[in-house]
Amino acid sequence: MKTKKGFTLIELLVVIAIIAVLLAILIPSLQAAKELASGAVCVNNQKSLCTAWGMYSADWKGNLVGGSTYDTGTRCTPYRWVEPPLINPFYGSAKTPLTAAALTQDQRLNGIRAGKLFSYIGSEKAYHCPGDKTFRNPEPYAVYRSYAITGLMNGEDFISRKAPGTQFDPIEVYRTVTLNGVNKVLICVTKVTEIASPGTKLVFMEEDIVKGKSGANKQEYNKGGWVLLGNGYTWWDSPAGYHNGGSTFSYADGHADKRKWQDKDTVNKIENAVDDPDPSHNEDLLWLAQGYIPKP
Repeated sequence: MKTKKGFTLIELLVVIAIIAVLLAILIPSLQAAKELASGAVCVNNQKSLCTAWGMYSADWKGNLVGGSTYDTGTRCTPYRWVEPPLINPFYGSAKTPLTAAALTQDQRLNGIRAGKLFSYIGSEKAYHCPGDKTFRNPEPYAVYRSYAITGLMNGEDFISRKAPGTQFDPIEVYRTVTLNGVNKVLICVTKVTEIASPGTKLVFMEEDIVKGKSGANKQEYNKGGWVLLGNGYTWWDSPAGYHNGGSTFSYADGHADKRKWQDKDTVNKIENAVDDPDPSHNEDLLWLAQGYIPKP
């Protein structure tokens, strides 16, 4: 009679070890491929949003849609691209009390649906990066929207509007920062014709609202817009790094692109919520600053 021979214990351990080594090699590659794919979807989302942004401007005689979600206070913007969470998806409906007991994801989506760009897009998915997992956070911090309009594109980055200061009055007082020892007035543009070199000026940013300010920036939804240059060449809000350490952007001419962050301090800020010790020499921040200011 022939005896059946199976694996010895040593052979079995060797096979398991080989499988473990292969998995250790393959899993990072698979993760990188997944992030690459999500980056392609994200760039398409940015193109859709920026196309809608341009179509709105064309329909409204060159006026830019409101780039902030703030609908009260001195820095609010009219005709906003998205609204805060709403009880129902109609502009002007009751806003949701922002408490863990009351806020739901559908109310965040209602705010998107009530925004001025939604009729041009027709899908909430265009407002969310597939690499952004913030929506998995426990309520009330399960933020869905991944993108924000930059603060100087008819956004929140100004001091006040003309008296009496309602949201429909023109901007009167702009913010001033010191760049390279020179005072610079940051013009918050309200018309597309005011944008210089639109192919280089950022409109939509992929924003990480959780790690933006040392991990303490908890928000119930993506508030306001994306602001840079807090005091000179410094960070204010943080970009995201959902795509192999990179982020996606769209520009005022309608195109979208992706950039991998180069400076170790940017990477550390995004991955570990560590404040940048030397932002004025951060090559990523300096690159962003060039695209952030739409009017010289």
